[in-house]
Amino acid sequence: MISKLVLVDIKMLSGFTPVMSSIEELENSGQVMKIEVKNDHVLFYLENVSDTANSVTFSVEQSNLVSNTQPAPVMVYDYYEKDEYAIAFYNVNNVSVSQ
Repeated sequence: MISKLVLVDIKMLSGFTPVMSSIEELENSGQVMKIEVKNDHVLFYLENVSDTANSVTFSVEQSNLVSNTQPAPVMVYDYYEKDEYAIAFYNVNNVSVSQ
């Protein structure tokens, strides 16, 4: 079996930042091999990813109020074969904020 290293690059939506405690939980629990937070991106390094669905969940918080938030990309690619990749976009809709 060939070990694959997959990188998931999640660009944060404008006005949002990751909750670092939720990111650290993923690394401490062994769900991800390594995590980097750079500028407005969160990068997850995943080892031995199978062909079945995998999910990683973390929390974000709104740091600035931004109107008309545009979709942000999530890029998944093979660390060693960067031409093997997939891109999806996400956004927030109808979010309720408690004060």
